[in-house]
Amino acid sequence: MPRISRRSLLSSVALGATAAALSGCARGTANPSPSVLRLGHAYGVGSLQNRASELFAEEVSARSNGEITVEIFPSGQLGSWEDMQESTETGAMHFVIESVGSLERYTDLAAIEGLPFLYDDEEHFLSVWDGDQGARMIQAIREDSGFLLLGDMYRGPRVLNSVHAVESLEDAAGLKLRVPTQQTYIDTWRMLGAAPTPLALTEVFSGIEQGAIDGQENPIDVVRFNSFFEVAPYVTNTNHIYGNFHLQTWGDTYDNWNDDTRAVVDEAVAEVSTWYRQTSIDETAENIKFLEGKGVEFFDIDAAGWREEILPLYDTADPTVQGWVEEIQGS
Repeated sequence: MPRISRRSLLSSVALGATAAALSGCARGTANPSPSVLRLGHAYGVGSLQNRASELFAEEVSARSNGEITVEIFPSGQLGSWEDMQESTETGAMHFVIESVGSLERYTDLAAIEGLPFLYDDEEHFLSVWDGDQGARMIQAIREDSGFLLLGDMYRGPRVLNSVHAVESLEDAAGLKLRVPTQQTYIDTWRMLGAAPTPLALTEVFSGIEQGAIDGQENPIDVVRFNSFFEVAPYVTNTNHIYGNFHLQTWGDTYDNWNDDTRAVVDEAVAEVSTWYRQTSIDETAENIKFLEGKGVEFFDIDAAGWREEILPLYDTADPTVQGWVEEIQGS
């Protein structure tokens, strides 16, 4: 997939005000002592992502003795995560909460997150990303994309959430499924027989409600806190991808901050990462119970049959990614 060209600051009204406030900042040369850090994400106000944002803001304020504040923009207030990444690249924002795979349009190496059925289970995934290989992958992605991924906020496995029951691979045939604007996701669901439709997360609820799409795939907390269960009351436990969220920032911007600012951010990120992982794991059962109480039906699959269909993805991945896959599957 060709890499996108670097684009200038968004022209939206919301980001226009932010750009004006930081008009003196060139790309990668943000204020070395910022008093305000701007953080955005596409998830709901009650979501785990937004609660993590609020904790991060509290930690930054406390650790800087109130000298640095964090402004939070949830629910795609500043556009899609693609928009916010571009704004982070230019210096108009400082952080976007998203996963590794969202950077696939900047670097083919980010496809490592989107390769389905790569890990045996949750424990296998965490052992890889907590170790040396995880650190090396993050460093390589930074070198190729410019984005630095801070923290490791475990988000749990992705599941299929649809308007009708999907109990087998045959049931997925022709399913108009929202996927992120990432080629690996698109290719995955085509191979599984669905009709993948790239769409911003902020447009998913209305898309399902209006019949433009039949469902979406995300971790279970997104099904709950973005209220997708209201229009798509079926969940299939595909567990096809395990992943982390990160606080994405532009690497040169981070490097240009003074030592005190970086220390405050790093310490706050570490606190949030620890909290996020444990909360995500603890709340999974609670989210499932909540959704069952709302009438959502859950189904399991025979993962081996699904994995068989997508194996060609491994062979066509970037050579570096193929090396990572071999290392992961050998761990």
